[in-house]
Amino acid sequence: MNWRLVQRLLSQAGYEMHWAEDGLKGCEAAAGLKPALILLDINLPGLSGFEVATKLRQNGELDATLIVALTARTMRSDRETALVTGCDGFISKPIDPFLFVGQVEAYLGGHRDLLERGREGAALRHFSHQVVDHLESQLREAQESNQKLLQVQSELEQRSHHLSRLLALSKDIIPIRDEGEIQFRVLGQLHQELHLDQLRSYRLHDSGAYFQGLKKAGAGFEETPALPLDHPLLAWAGSLPAGGVLAGADLRQSQAWEQGIDLGLWDPRAQGLLLPILSRSEEGHLRGFLAADRSDRAFQPFEIELAALYAGILQVSLENAGLIAHLDQTSQALGTSYEGMESTYEALKEAQRALGAQNQKTVLGGLFLNMAQRLQVPVHTLQEESVLLSAFMDRSDIPAPVDRLECHRSMDQIRGAISQVDRLVRALLRRTGQGETTSPEWIHLHDLLRQELDLMLAEGSLPGDLPVKLNLQAPRDLLLGVYTDFAEVLGHLVAHAMEGRPERLSIRTWGGNSHFRLELEDDGAPIEPGLLAGAFEPFLDLRPTVQDAGRRPGTGLPACAQLMNAYGGTVQILPAERGSLVRLSLPME
Repeated sequence: MNWRLVQRLLSQAGYEMHWAEDGLKGCEAAAGLKPALILLDINLPGLSGFEVATKLRQNGELDATLIVALTARTMRSDRETALVTGCDGFISKPIDPFLFVGQVEAYLGGHRDLLERGREGAALRHFSHQVVDHLESQLREAQESNQKLLQVQSELEQRSHHLSRLLALSKDIIPIRDEGEIQFRVLGQLHQELHLDQLRSYRLHDSGAYFQGLKKAGAGFEETPALPLDHPLLAWAGSLPAGGVLAGADLRQSQAWEQGIDLGLWDPRAQGLLLPILSRSEEGHLRGFLAADRSDRAFQPFEIELAALYAGILQVSLENAGLIAHLDQTSQALGTSYEGMESTYEALKEAQRALGAQNQKTVLGGLFLNMAQRLQVPVHTLQEESVLLSAFMDRSDIPAPVDRLECHRSMDQIRGAISQVDRLVRALLRRTGQGETTSPEWIHLHDLLRQELDLMLAEGSLPGDLPVKLNLQAPRDLLLGVYTDFAEVLGHLVAHAMEGRPERLSIRTWGGNSHFRLELEDDGAPIEPGLLAGAFEPFLDLRPTVQDAGRRPGTGLPACAQLMNAYGGTVQILPAERGSLVRLSLPME
């Protein structure tokens, strides 16, 4: 209030004001600002105004600065002390608003208060007494503070000791699975740490029908009579908030005190403690409680907190032990179930093998029927051409040149039919597992293309009415590899083309001595550029389906890329006016 009044009066008079709340901050501010005048309150926190004036006068840079004491002390000795410590004047409080600005201007104008001759010694002695009193007061405060610090340090060391033992206990009981051993370790150490006379622990039985109890007896624990769920002490303890520990007068004044005496939880003349343990998953559900007492002294706040920590560790450890026991039982049950599932799986595998054999017979039956129909044309050609050739061969005279040409034409037809039959039979043997399919061999890729296309037509994966244009121009097609790898690649490419429902299919090869290139082009539906960018990424079928996205790349294209990568080749989709165009490139060296 004084500062606001001084600021208002002097600001209105045109002066610039600065404020410091204690002596040390004021000395620092004065050293930096070097003001024309300092208004110094005598009653300051820490250093007194007299001591601050003495310190300011020790700074030679502030010799031109005026110091005016501003205080409610009006005794002659106080005025003299202010002057002898370096003040140039003295203004009494409370401030007179009508005279204050004039007083300040008078000091700035050269007015000084002078000490009477011969009074310096008395003023210095008075100041010395004040300094000594101040020092004695600060020394007493320092001693009291030191005593408090020592007491706090002792309490902290004691807490650190308790918490270290608690931490060590929590580590030791982690591997323990027996609930009785856990309670013995935790409650035994709690009894020792707090120097308890009695300690009892109650927890809800696994059946949920009653509370079972343990009490400290000698070096161990023994069971106590069970508590029914409707006991009034349980209802009252369950109404307490989480962490609501009761001890001392609070417990004595509660409803639980007399009930606990009747149960023998604590002695009427002792200091008692009740600590409810609530469920961590069900709010307000009582899982148990701890009850203890001792006769020598009351429970301190830290001891109550420590008891709560022990109760928390006990609860968590028991819950973890129960959970692990349940997991062990579940694991054993799963093991038994797994053995049953394993035997069932073996039976299913046997049934699957039998069913697979039956299905294979059915599929092969249909395949053989299609193959037989495909073989009718070349066999019929063989029959006709062989009859025609036999007619020429039966003639006794030498065939004429025209007849010899006809013989050669028939022989070419027979060779072509035999080659077609041979391709179909070899492909059929490979498809039924009778031919070598997994061992590397020298493969003519052009022959493989023809064989597999014939087989696709026979099994129906390639429509018979779909025009397929073959343009096999590659000068080199002999490559060492696994037949089924390239058959699988061709199958994936044809399946990709069929996704667009094309009206025609074009397969062509070209290349040089070092590379073999194969292109398969269809005129079906186009594919969005965004889908083309990820056509060869794996697990396309796991991505979410986009509604109205149009044609999608074939799901076998990633497998094509992986197989070609094994042979040092590449697969790519190139832009096409209609449908799609897939190109394979294989090194032949």
